[in-house]
Amino acid sequence: MRKLIASIQWFLFIVSSSIVVPVSVGALYGISGQDSIDFVSRTFFVLALTGLLQVAFGHKLPINEGPAGLWWGFFILYAGIGKTLYGSAHETLKVMEFSLIISGIIAILMTALGLVNRLSKLFTSTVIGTYLILLIVQLSGSFLNGMLGVTSNGAVSLKIVFVSAFTAVLSFALGRSKMLGQFSIIISLGAGWALYSILNLGSGAIAKTEHVFQLPSMFVFGGPRIEPGMLPIIFLITILLITNMIASIKVVEKVVQPHTETPLKPSSMKAGITMGISQMLGGLFSTMGTVAISGAAGFIQTNKVFTKGPFIIGSGLVLAASLFSPIMAFFSTLPVAVGYAAILPVYVEILTLGLKELFHSQDAETVIKKAAIPLFTGIGLMFIPLNSFSVLPPLAVTLLSNGLVVGTLIALAMEVFTRKKAITDKETA
Repeated sequence: MRKLIASIQWFLFIVSSSIVVPVSVGALYGISGQDSIDFVSRTFFVLALTGLLQVAFGHKLPINEGPAGLWWGFFILYAGIGKTLYGSAHETLKVMEFSLIISGIIAILMTALGLVNRLSKLFTSTVIGTYLILLIVQLSGSFLNGMLGVTSNGAVSLKIVFVSAFTAVLSFALGRSKMLGQFSIIISLGAGWALYSILNLGSGAIAKTEHVFQLPSMFVFGGPRIEPGMLPIIFLITILLITNMIASIKVVEKVVQPHTETPLKPSSMKAGITMGISQMLGGLFSTMGTVAISGAAGFIQTNKVFTKGPFIIGSGLVLAASLFSPIMAFFSTLPVAVGYAAILPVYVEILTLGLKELFHSQDAETVIKKAAIPLFTGIGLMFIPLNSFSVLPPLAVTLLSNGLVVGTLIALAMEVFTRKKAITDKETA
């Protein structure tokens, strides 16, 4: 019974933490009705399948996959400029298919050349701590906007604030209960959604579906449109995705290892190849690319579920649900405010892990010096409006619009510099 509940918790966590992205991206490209539900279904099919492939053949850790923030930003960027460059949203989506397939090929080649193994050695406690803090700062804006019910004109909805506060407090309270701790997401999500409906804060209407069961279709928008000019930006995104994946593996490994009898030995090479396959699947099934989600560490720590079994079952449930349009249509109506509020304790736990990692060394002054510049730069970039970079090439826009990525890259660069300096000083001495 406990394993079943833990599996359902995984299922709900994967759905609630990922549903917003495909729905919003579909709307940006004018995808609506059954096509929108199918886009969401294909997204969950790919992320669930990738999660199962990773736990079976890749890093072999209970880490859920989610729509990559980098691809999300990429899709948003080209939703605006794609019509000018390629003539229509439909043609732009063909270019996205091409981009994802090429990204997968690049990831596999770079893994084969040993890049993933080399990068993984640079992820020290300082780098991981910096990454997790930047991650939470970046996500905090989305969380608070959703939980406050901020509308398009910038107004806050007091009723949604009440529902969010109720759901979040309930989730935190249940998380501290020894008896009900493992049911925290299920109960808080259900109670918050019920209160949202009682207060009539949304239409609550589930979109009508044209079919009940359907296997995901390939190249829905047509064959990939080859655009060689996209190669530099795809190359950059792929490197950043690999960096993101390694960070997630390192974080979850640290959480799971103390509760495992045998030492964990996640394979960065196998994980990199599987990640490459996942990007290709995203292009093949005309959806978004996925990446390992660091939030898995917070989920595991919060719910005290350290084994892989519940994760495998939960991912299997997501995979099965993605084949049924009515189920996907139902979850597409999940209020953003309730979803964010129910999983808020998970992300608070991630921030706690980040601070512990950052200051886990006794030499606090050295750690602060190494983390200050990455944190300052990364957080600062998050406050700069995206349109401020509009005069720059797409490659620069993709990089500078993501403070998490820039801050992590600076942290990695400082780690390389520190190591080289240490070697030089040792040789000089």
